[in-house]
Amino acid sequence: MGLFRRKAPPAPPDEALTFMTEPQATSLRTLVREVFAETGREVVVYADHVVDDSGGQFGLWNLAALCASEPPSRWRRIVEGHVQRITGDQPDLDDLSDDEFRSALYLRIVEASSLPDRGFYPYARDIGESLVELLSVDMPEMITTPPEEALAKRGDIAELRAHGLENLRSVLQQPEVEVQHIQEHGSGRFAVATGESFFTASLSLILPEAMARFTDERDLGRGVLLVVPFRHQLAYHVITGSDGAVALNNLFRWAMLGFGDAPGPLSPHVYWVRGSHWEQITRFDEEGRPCVDVSEELAEALEIGQSD
Repeated sequence: MGLFRRKAPPAPPDEALTFMTEPQATSLRTLVREVFAETGREVVVYADHVVDDSGGQFGLWNLAALCASEPPSRWRRIVEGHVQRITGDQPDLDDLSDDEFRSALYLRIVEASSLPDRGFYPYARDIGESLVELLSVDMPEMITTPPEEALAKRGDIAELRAHGLENLRSVLQQPEVEVQHIQEHGSGRFAVATGESFFTASLSLILPEAMARFTDERDLGRGVLLVVPFRHQLAYHVITGSDGAVALNNLFRWAMLGFGDAPGPLSPHVYWVRGSHWEQITRFDEEGRPCVDVSEELAEALEIGQSD
């Protein structure tokens, strides 16, 4: 028998919980499901969060960061303490007055795959192929997404949406939203807004107002190229000249990086926004390669193939 063995290669990092290896992240998700079950809550486990049967969403990013610095023997105690903190003192939605409910209601963009059952949200609006616009309630320690049946008890959906939209506008006034301009390869400049609020990316639902606030842009040109890679960020470029195609490629790279590395991923794709119409113009082919779908209308807006 040989005395020496070849050292095994390190396990790859988990795609969602990058503090951990894939086996570690799988173990953590299993443990989280078990601890929630012990409290009487069944949860559906996703890559970076879990969702209970009332629509409550609980992120795993911070918990993974905490456990990654501790030996696995301590993980259960850490998870138990975390779950107790985020579930122990949460008021039930039924305990909120109508005024309290409306003041905590926000219009929001979520990843469609994060919903426990799309049938609970027939009012939701699809955005592209993987995003959904719906209403969520901002609780002290979590954000919950009530099904339409629960919303209907509080009033007309259209009226509640108006409240959620107005509360979303309040995020525009938060001072911690930072704006920077990114320019790659000499052209294709775009603006990036990043904030602590879980609703920062959802400001794209009021894009003209957000642009006027962040970069003082009021002319939407031939439409806006927009990305929302994760819940704390949106980036955009107004199509006004021939550098729109370069900006599109720059934004696509930016979105793919943010979607893969940040908590609360939303979409790695670029959208062409005109008014309330969002058109997803990027995708991945069957082999996972990034592609851009350029219609005749988009080519004209981007001045592709036009000569002086």
